[in-house]
Amino acid sequence: MTNKEVAELAGVSSAAVSRFLNGGYLSEEKRQRIAAAIEQTGYVPSANARILRTKKSDTIGVILTKTDENAMTGVVSGLEKYLFAGDYGTSLTYVGDDTKEQAKTMRSLLERQIDGIVLVSSAPVPGDIALYERARVPVVVVGQHVREMSCVRFDNFGAAYDLASSLNCAPESRVAYIDIKGKYRSFGSDRRKGFMAGLERRGVDADSVVVRATDFTVDGGYRIAKELLANPYGFDFISCATDTIAAGVIKAIREHYGSASSPKAPRVSGFGDDPILQAVAGPIPSVRFDYEECGIKAAEMMVDQLKDRTKLAISLVLGYQVVGI
Repeated sequence: MTNKEVAELAGVSSAAVSRFLNGGYLSEEKRQRIAAAIEQTGYVPSANARILRTKKSDTIGVILTKTDENAMTGVVSGLEKYLFAGDYGTSLTYVGDDTKEQAKTMRSLLERQIDGIVLVSSAPVPGDIALYERARVPVVVVGQHVREMSCVRFDNFGAAYDLASSLNCAPESRVAYIDIKGKYRSFGSDRRKGFMAGLERRGVDADSVVVRATDFTVDGGYRIAKELLANPYGFDFISCATDTIAAGVIKAIREHYGSASSPKAPRVSGFGDDPILQAVAGPIPSVRFDYEECGIKAAEMMVDQLKDRTKLAISLVLGYQVVGI
């Protein structure tokens, strides 16, 4: 079934059918005849043809890199809630930690004439910034700061500072901090620096803190915790850059002490207030971020840029709540 065949059935011109499909002006009589012909035939217009005509796909590409499932779910929920309400669709692609796959996905989306791209928890490949500029495609980054693009992120430094300031650490407390390594070190660095500054406020010498780094997994936290727990001097606190890492630490502590609540066990803190971790391990000191609101704000930025391509890139920093203290 083609546009021309629908036009013949409705007794109108092909141009009239095109105006109907694109929301253009038509008399009510012609509109009703075309609608009846489409319903009768089950005609579905070609998306590719529409894109060629309008230069718009009404679709936003969303590239997801490895991050906490709680964060990813919340951000995508917020993005889709706002975009769907504005009659935009989404094309989701998960690329994990594969930088080459991320670059390949970016180019693929541009070739499909996606209207805009949202990168979740990952800075774009530097070489692709020029590609976006040539294509004039709006890009919004969620989770990290990129100077050339609009960004939505959380105040990781402030959150970590307030978390460490809230812990019942004494100047002589032995503290370990498990950082993030790899491509996420940008916001991981802000968390580490904020945490150290908060400890200093409590009178703890930041230079005395044992710092280790691992990947963004439960197993990574478990492995580092096993090493730390083998230290004969022990630790009073083990703070983690994410709740995912904290889950692995708690697992190791349970194996080592028989219970995470043993008087001899170090206290564990995390980042993200993951509801699954809280349900399994009980409340631990953590930081709660409104990930859905983050997704909504990113979608608002995207739609604003689609409406006005002259808008300058902006950076929005969202707040947080320290919990479990």
